[in-house]
Amino acid sequence: MKELGYNDFVEKLGKANSRKPLYGQIELTYNCPNKCIHCYCKNQTLKELDVSFWKDVIDQVRALGGMEITFTGGDPLFYHDFCEIYKYTKEKGFLVNVFTSGYPVNNEILTLFKKFPPLNIEITLNSLEKGNYAKITGTNEKYFDVVMNNILALKKARLPLVLKCNGLKENKAEILQIKKFTQNLLGKGNFKFDSFIFPGLNCESDIKLHRLEPQEIKEIELNDEDMLAQRIKQSKNKGDWFNSKGLYHCNSWFSRFYISPEGLLQFCHLTKDFSTDLKKKTFKEGFDGFLDVLKVKPKTNSKCWSCDLLEYCYRCPARAFLETGDQESPVEYYCRLAEINKAFMDKLASQKIQNKSL
Repeated sequence: MKELGYNDFVEKLGKANSRKPLYGQIELTYNCPNKCIHCYCKNQTLKELDVSFWKDVIDQVRALGGMEITFTGGDPLFYHDFCEIYKYTKEKGFLVNVFTSGYPVNNEILTLFKKFPPLNIEITLNSLEKGNYAKITGTNEKYFDVVMNNILALKKARLPLVLKCNGLKENKAEILQIKKFTQNLLGKGNFKFDSFIFPGLNCESDIKLHRLEPQEIKEIELNDEDMLAQRIKQSKNKGDWFNSKGLYHCNSWFSRFYISPEGLLQFCHLTKDFSTDLKKKTFKEGFDGFLDVLKVKPKTNSKCWSCDLLEYCYRCPARAFLETGDQESPVEYYCRLAEINKAFMDKLASQKIQNKSL
């Protein structure tokens, strides 16, 4: 019998004709040791919800068939009862991911992770140079030393570790170097390049100043065969929409969910549309409410709806709102990216035809 890898297993589950909250992100807190220049939720403050609230949510998700939880933030390790809620979630049978800055990792966390190993620990590492790291994270050079020591400690403990790098103007020259460093340290397949950053939850346009231009992203990807293969795969899957005639045409509502530190259940972390306050309603009520996404149709004659580049474009109502303050407005940044993606895919198709004719 052929062994089925985890990623293939996840893909098959996602295509199954059964709507369940299989995968969720829970943002436990806005608190974080970093003040990153590109953070979409910076300057957000909130009193953290009690661990009993999160345990009840975990129970409800599990009862509905939930399988995988990602704890994020802020930095989830800064949540006041992280160890308790992490252990509880693992004991309930969930696969658990943890997204962290890496700074708060300590002996207590290491001991916990050794006893209850996560599926993945993802640490954002946006520079290998102390000064640049401090500039990007809004910290100081000592933070860099702590994070690097914690990365080595997690590796020594043989815990599943992924290093992620965001595409920023401040680290453009380092991105492939960070990937090489990661592969040398952890092996192939443990690096993630996140090429897109978004304006803040309050449409903070200054974040746009730090992101890479579409052509810069493509140049980086063209110089790395792994990134190139991933982009090709993503481009080929772009046309597989569940709701092509609706305002929201993604399938996030089908098997995924996101819960904010306020306890808002959302189908997407970039928008509070169709959200439910879990302090007032059940998880099932909120998850069933995601189906309302399918009922919403475009209200304008935006050029986006008839654009020939739509299948190559990464805009969506949530991203458009963060960029422009309007869900249906074209986003010039994504227009340029779509043009580059189409040109690349056309060139790739042409090369395949030429190779076949030889």
